[in-house]
Amino acid sequence: MNRLWQYDETIQIGTDYRDQKQVAAYDQRMQKLRDVNAEAKDIQKALSLASDSIVWEIGTGTGECALALAATVEHVYATDVSPTMLEYAHHKAEQRRINNVTFEKGGFLSGFRPRQPVDGVVTQLALHHLPDFWKSRALAGIANCLRPQGRLYLRDVVFPSATDDYDAFFKAVIDEVRLHAGDEIAQQTIQHIKTEFSTLDWILEGMITRSGLKIVEKDSKGFLSVYVCEKEIKV
Repeated sequence: MNRLWQYDETIQIGTDYRDQKQVAAYDQRMQKLRDVNAEAKDIQKALSLASDSIVWEIGTGTGECALALAATVEHVYATDVSPTMLEYAHHKAEQRRINNVTFEKGGFLSGFRPRQPVDGVVTQLALHHLPDFWKSRALAGIANCLRPQGRLYLRDVVFPSATDDYDAFFKAVIDEVRLHAGDEIAQQTIQHIKTEFSTLDWILEGMITRSGLKIVEKDSKGFLSVYVCEKEIKV
């Protein structure tokens, strides 16, 4: 259905990842900053994934997490709104001879949807690209795609509500990022705070529970939070 009022999630907020050079630079940067294998193990445990599990990753980027998860599950659907990102990720899969990952163009609101309910959904550092109303629509869509008791692993920038002085909080976060990741990432963090759509924890948590998901685990460090959520069974 063509909804004229639907938010266009292909609009680039922040870095333009339609540019091949930006995508390659992003991939190299993530290789240095992330331990993807450890990340995949944490996700596998959090989502209780098994060898016959079907997983959908939304906002796969250059595909590292999807490719790591592929070693332990039956199939991964990996989607992104950036064709350039998807092309880069697909090339990696071919080089590594990984054939149980399907790369498709799509996001939270539009594009590819799995044909059957999935066991787990993974999305990292992507939901903040949507304004709050559209976050709520995205979470409802994810819940609809999960099997009963299927799980969502959501990792993103979330602002803590138990903070009196946000100026001091943001300064401390930026200083720590600069210390551990360098000036370029610190500048990107500043741009994120200024221009992107991260929200407060109590708002996001309300959206999650209203979508039919139950928060079973939460872990927050600085302004990065991980939520593990389970689709509730309707009685």
